[in-house]
Amino acid sequence: MEGMAAPEEDGGVVTRRRVAGVTIDLDVLDCPVCCHPLRPPVFQCTVGHIICSSCLEKLQDNGKCYLCSLRMVYSRCHMVEHIIESIKVACSNSNLGCTARMTYYQKEDHEKGCRHVPCFCPEDGCSFSGSTMMLLDHFSISHKWQSVKVTYNMRLAFCLQVGTSMVLVGDDGHLFLVQVVICSFDALLLVCCIQPHNTGSTFNCSLKLSRHQPRYSQATKFLMRSTNLRDGMPGESLRLMALKELFSNTGASAAAKVGMVLELVITPQ
Repeated sequence: MEGMAAPEEDGGVVTRRRVAGVTIDLDVLDCPVCCHPLRPPVFQCTVGHIICSSCLEKLQDNGKCYLCSLRMVYSRCHMVEHIIESIKVACSNSNLGCTARMTYYQKEDHEKGCRHVPCFCPEDGCSFSGSTMMLLDHFSISHKWQSVKVTYNMRLAFCLQVGTSMVLVGDDGHLFLVQVVICSFDALLLVCCIQPHNTGSTFNCSLKLSRHQPRYSQATKFLMRSTNLRDGMPGESLRLMALKELFSNTGASAAAKVGMVLELVITPQ
């Protein structure tokens, strides 16, 4: 806690002053029975032992306090409710740009959907992690990957070299990673959506890969999966397109020089 207000008298008038450097053990804000964060309504026995409403429902048939074992009736503890509502904590991702502050019992729910939860660089040997915007800067500065803005439901066409990676930036800030990698004499086109929370598929993708000489064309539609790239590019969420025909007479050493035209349409679900 950054500080708290303390009362003081000034000519008979009680005012409040702020006290800096106050700390609190957040464990005291947990229910002593289930150890989950306390949230209103909070109850206490006549001696003052605290319990959350969920545990009260499970234990009230016993008719005794969970701690002192005395038979008594529980009542609302408005003072504790006021305290837990007044204490605000920072998100665990504050060092990644999240400025939200919430009550202690709301922290877990907030972080389940926080857009600043770190994503990871999939490049071999790179240990960088950060928010999606930090990751975008990392891709550009550290790996020199090109980034292109993409408008949803609009066709985007660009040349893609084998062995390179490109980052697409959606209208709403979502990142999409397109990679072409060499596997033996095949080339694999890998596409995924980078999101801090693996919430399943949220985007449809239609793409066409083509080349005039030697003539080649392949098209597909699929439901794009989301990943935070913690374990690299996950195999189950990739769309693989075998391009073995292109390299049958050129050899793997020439693969990086083969340019393809990629036409892509991304549509939110």
